[in-house]
Amino acid sequence: MLNRQVIVRSVAAFVVAAAALTAGADELRNVKKGETVPACKLPSISGAVVESEGLKGNVVVYVCLSAEQKRSELAAVDSQGVVGALAGEPVRLVHLTADVVQKAYFEKLRGDNKITAELMFDADRAFYGKLGLIAFPTTIVVDKEGKLSNVISLHGSDYKNTLDAYVRFALGKLTEKELADRLTAKASEHGSPRSAASAHRALAHLMREKKQYAGAKGELEKGLALDPTNVEIMLDLADIEFVTEKYEECESILGRVLTAQPEHRRGKQLHGACLFRMGKVDEARGVLESALSLNPSPQVVHYYLGLIAEQKGEKDKALEHYRESLKRFVEAGGGSAAGEAKYARGGSR
Repeated sequence: MLNRQVIVRSVAAFVVAAAALTAGADELRNVKKGETVPACKLPSISGAVVESEGLKGNVVVYVCLSAEQKRSELAAVDSQGVVGALAGEPVRLVHLTADVVQKAYFEKLRGDNKITAELMFDADRAFYGKLGLIAFPTTIVVDKEGKLSNVISLHGSDYKNTLDAYVRFALGKLTEKELADRLTAKASEHGSPRSAASAHRALAHLMREKKQYAGAKGELEKGLALDPTNVEIMLDLADIEFVTEKYEECESILGRVLTAQPEHRRGKQLHGACLFRMGKVDEARGVLESALSLNPSPQVVHYYLGLIAEQKGEKDKALEHYRESLKRFVEAGGGSAAGEAKYARGGSR
């Protein structure tokens, strides 16, 4: 028979804690603006070997792609259009991917969309590692001296305008003020504030999955400034506060959420976990028991109810909750449970 320690270890095995990283959204982790971009020498889809040394004297646009990802497909097509419109200018477009086994996929994508940019394969991700990529797609603009000019993370409705402005700036056709004015005007022309907030939340999600908590929090705060009543963004922020052990801040955000939506499933679950970590055990039990009726997959709720029961000396009840938590985790196949399991342990414990 499984004892309590084995069950708890099994339930919590999919919870990974790590220290927060501080990289921002439109940045590379290992190369800052104005720094020299590492050299590379990589095989291409045409069979040739492409060296960055041979691109010097040009503004180089590297677009780092992931196979079978819609945002990467859009970035590939749009970057081709932007650079193609600058024919006659010293600009070179290079697409990069680590997905060597997806050569057939890229050949079809390129053929269907008449993409002529060279596609380089970074099979061992050595060049990716030197850059310190954060998300895919990532577009990198390098000036004529081989230094990092600007970075675009992901792909949004303003991608083409932003890339065109960055390339013209690197060519010396725009001053810093003209670049800023153009980007500001562009931001006001594309999409609603709610749409922009969703884009910030999407980027924050990617950063959260990589344990880049500071960067994710920054993106969520930008999103909330655009859409102040967005409950899901508030909950994402509360989650960041929880995993970084800022429980009072977490509870404060959850208070706003549950005032607006008292029966919000995710809000009540996180609130119960937060109360437990703050030592408010009886209050946590009430909230979590209430959350059970709202939660169709309450792995984490049962886990915390087990902790509470054990703390109160209710060993049989604790074991019952631990078993139920493990059972539901196994039934979910592990993967779907992982998203909720981030609450199973606070911070980096």
